[in-house]
Amino acid sequence: MAFTYTNKHNIPLALAVFLMYDDYGYDERSNAISATSLMKPMRQIVLSQQNKQLLKTVDISDLVASRMGSSIHDGCEKAWTDMDNIAKALKLAGASDIAIESIRINPDKPVKEDEIAIYVEQRTEKEIIGYVVTGKFDLVMHGVVNDYKTGSVWGYIYDSNAQNHIKQGSIYKWLNQDKITSEYININYIFTDWSAANARQDPKGYPQLRCITKKYPLWGPEETEHWIMNRLEAYQELADATQDLLPKCTDEELWASKTVHKYYKNPNSMSRSTKNFDDIQDAITRKANDGDVGVIKTVPGEVKACQYCAVVGVCDQAEEMLASGRLVL
Repeated sequence: MAFTYTNKHNIPLALAVFLMYDDYGYDERSNAISATSLMKPMRQIVLSQQNKQLLKTVDISDLVASRMGSSIHDGCEKAWTDMDNIAKALKLAGASDIAIESIRINPDKPVKEDEIAIYVEQRTEKEIIGYVVTGKFDLVMHGVVNDYKTGSVWGYIYDSNAQNHIKQGSIYKWLNQDKITSEYININYIFTDWSAANARQDPKGYPQLRCITKKYPLWGPEETEHWIMNRLEAYQELADATQDLLPKCTDEELWASKTVHKYYKNPNSMSRSTKNFDDIQDAITRKANDGDVGVIKTVPGEVKACQYCAVVGVCDQAEEMLASGRLVL
């Protein structure tokens, strides 16, 4: 896909060249859909297909997180295809020379019983009801699929992407049942905002290292295929639909914080709420118990996902949330 780049913030050339570098293998087939695209909200999938021109223009300032993630993925691929580097790491882990010599990286034929197959950055595809579902996993070792994720510590702590990790790993397994045999995926987090000070202050709740691995269970291939078929059939029905017929993104899909109902017992002192409630009825009950002298102020839950959506500028739901204060761009 040929992008048109803008540089609205006058980012210097040294950084601009890096941010504009893109060697991703885009699939231009009209019936091809990637695992990551399939997991997006249905509204976003449909609007993206209906407004492809919006996807082709991007400001380079919006590419920082993407390029950091791509650089780490490229480094991991290079590391796992360098046998000298692999041998050093395995020796550090106590592996024998025989075990090291048995490793085969991206073998193009079945390995022998005494050999260990490791697959790195392999793209596969499968056709289903007229569509081609594609996916490229990061690493498969001993039948376990591994994915590298760069991002915020808080995403890990709140596990906000747990369902997406499960779906992504399950699609990879569905696509690669000969290689992926485990019932879980390893998500290897590399935090971009990790703080050593926070780690010391909160040894139980805050990750103690800047990188950490967590397992997520996978669906079985039949369950995964059923989910994929449902998604594709839903897309077929909505592909040409107007926005009023499209399902709205849910709070979970929008990465929305909870709506809070703040109760102030003294209306003349509203610098700090007396108590916050998730349920408006609880707030009303408290106000009534206090003789109806207080004030309830509802603060809508703020949404974050729209900030990273390429079609936010044409989405009616986003426009409504901007007007209500739930979305800030």
